Amino acid sequence: MILAIVLLDAVLPLSGLWFNDALLSRAGTWSLLPTQALFPNWSITPLQPVPIDPAIPSPPLAWLEIILFLTVLTTLFLLYLYALARLPALISRRHVMLSTVALGLFYALFPVVTSPDLFSYLIYARMGVIYHLNPLTTLPTQIQYDATYPYLYWIDQPSAYGPTWAAITCFLQWLALPLAGANNLLLPLLLLRLLGLATHLGSTLLIWSISGYLQPAHAEDQPGQRRRALATLAFAWNPLLLFEAAVNAHNDSTLLFLILLALWLLVRGKPVLLLYSLVTILFALAACLKINTVLLFPGLLLLLWGRGVPLRQIAFCLGLYIGCIVLLYAPFWDSGAVLDVLRVNPSASRNINTIAEFLGQFYNAAIVSHFEVTIPIIGSPGERLTHTLSMGIFALCYFWLCWRALRHSWRIRTPGGLIQWLALVWLLYCAIGTPWFWPWYLVTFFGLYALLEASGASRRWPLTLVRWRGAATLRRPLPFRLLSLTMLMLYGSYAWALHGAFMPFLPGFKLAYLRGPCAWLLPLVLTWLLDRLARRSNLGLGLPATGRSHSPPVALLIQRLSRPYRLLLQSSATEQREDRLSPSSME
Repeated sequence: MILAIVLLDAVLPLSGLWFNDALLSRAGTWSLLPTQALFPNWSITPLQPVPIDPAIPSPPLAWLEIILFLTVLTTLFLLYLYALARLPALISRRHVMLSTVALGLFYALFPVVTSPDLFSYLIYARMGVIYHLNPLTTLPTQIQYDATYPYLYWIDQPSAYGPTWAAITCFLQWLALPLAGANNLLLPLLLLRLLGLATHLGSTLLIWSISGYLQPAHAEDQPGQRRRALATLAFAWNPLLLFEAAVNAHNDSTLLFLILLALWLLVRGKPVLLLYSLVTILFALAACLKINTVLLFPGLLLLLWGRGVPLRQIAFCLGLYIGCIVLLYAPFWDSGAVLDVLRVNPSASRNINTIAEFLGQFYNAAIVSHFEVTIPIIGSPGERLTHTLSMGIFALCYFWLCWRALRHSWRIRTPGGLIQWLALVWLLYCAIGTPWFWPWYLVTFFGLYALLEASGASRRWPLTLVRWRGAATLRRPLPFRLLSLTMLMLYGSYAWALHGAFMPFLPGFKLAYLRGPCAWLLPLVLTWLLDRLARRSNLGLGLPATGRSHSPPVALLIQRLSRPYRLLLQSSATEQREDRLSPSSME
């Protein structure tokens, strides 16, 4: 795993991939040693404070860099699957934590980032600590002289994150200021990466602890403990989660930690009003970090309703939730100017990395090709239509799930039922509810799914909430393992060669617009193909151990190299057998 991470570290700085400098080069050229050793004389990402166009490689070389990027990710993912197949029966919680720390530190030393949001975190924190400005209402253009400004992508909008994240980032900037000075950006950046790694480790511990309470009393046997170790390891070593926590340092890792902490209190504490109040406060803190998590709080109210809690206590929790949000936003209100972010935020009107983007751009390209008219790329009729339609479909699904949970036979009565509801809501939100989507949005879902997998509920989820025949595929971990890979590969769609290529029969339609359907549908297609291969190959490749065509050392080498593939086929077939044996519904 470490060798694969180092190889990924060497590939990411190649200039054809168009990723951003993470400023580690200011501490020395050691951060680029893997790239310089494996790819000497290749063009790399420019390391200047003023953004300039890198030396664009030739098209064949640019496509080669994309292939290298995808190949290294696939190799890393296969090693991850191999670890999940072999390690859970051999390891303890201590091993999971220490190994995750080691892997995370390697990620934290990557010289580039695949998302420039990290620099937005820095400049909003500097607004509050150095310039004493309101980061929720101030545009970065007002401090163009700041050292962070040349690295920004979003320069014309205030912080899209709430007071919880503003307080955390300002505190880290306040810690770094006396140690590194006002113009040093490297130390605050490393602190944000370490914060992401720390919250990922904290979430791993919470998943281990919560899963112990969710398992039935008779699950203390070896299979139950192995399932618990497997789910925890699958979360801790997930390349997507480690990458977003320790490289891009996205605040979704902190968001997940707050949600898991609330669930940890629910499974441990007695069902009293004080416990529900503490959980409500944690949900409010999460909403004040990213406002879209307000979609999850009704799940807590549905749990209280299912448990028969008096209406006055439910109303108290709702009032406490709203009051905490109002109280936290009050210092940043600025006569209502904080609401301007809803108008300028691209997620309110734009489509990206989704099926909605593919449909909108395909419609635009068809209109342009047929009628020979000019349609703007941003704000086109196709984009507006698919944006509204996507959110409308999600709204119907969301209200339907809430209505089902209010019915007597479908009420949420246990923390396990709440986790199933939260996981399904967030998965639907990422898939269709937000036409503006990025891979790190799935961090929260993978944390919730790890709890379902550890408790065994994933074999019945989401059929406990919906009666859709196609939902049976989602009862298995394999599609979600593949989903983490395709989401990482999504970054490759912004490489120079792929982003500038067009469909030959449809002018104006870029190949990159296929990223949404590929990222979401490819895991389902690959799962179906692996199922067929598992049935046809009888859980093996049919390679001879010895024979005239291969010498024994060569045959042994082929068997060892093919072991991750055979384990993947075996896992697919095992999941199929468990699906047939598992009950179709729970309480």
